Amino acid sequence: MEISHPDIIVTSPDGEYLMIVEVKSNDVRKQRQYGMNQLERSMIEFGCSIGLLVAGERVIVLQDSFDDSHGSSIRVVGKATLPHSLLPPADEQWKGNPYLEFESRVQRWLEKLKLQTSMDSLPDDLRALFGGRIINLLRLGEVRAGGQRWSKVAK
Repeated sequence: MEISHPDIIVTSPDGEYLMIVEVKSNDVRKQRQYGMNQLERSMIEFGCSIGLLVAGERVIVLQDSFDDSHGSSIRVVGKATLPHSLLPPADEQWKGNPYLEFESRVQRWLEKLKLQTSMDSLPDDLRALFGGRIINLLRLGEVRAGGQRWSKVAK
């Protein structure tokens, strides 16, 4: 089994994984399923109970009850639509790489959600999905890239 590298992670001040985020730039069924598999594998490897898949304009939240250690206790607990108009622009260094640009936009959006005013502007389905545990984890933790992103400058 290969080692998972989540796209975005939310960690507590003491380094505990609070949430793992997998990002896919579009919602093609095959890519979405691949993202779900990666997310589940990462949740198991890192012992994280909450996972978030952002595939195009679809957001899916997974939760692991830890009833077993092989992932069969991971369940989808909610879905919502994420209009791309809610995403802030990507960092300039990722322009020209559509995947890293989208990942950067999602990360910046999650960082902005720590502010109450950002939650107020969400569509009802997304606010219902994030209001409560997800937003509390975002506010408690640090949102950061789960691995290295290579910029064009570093080439």
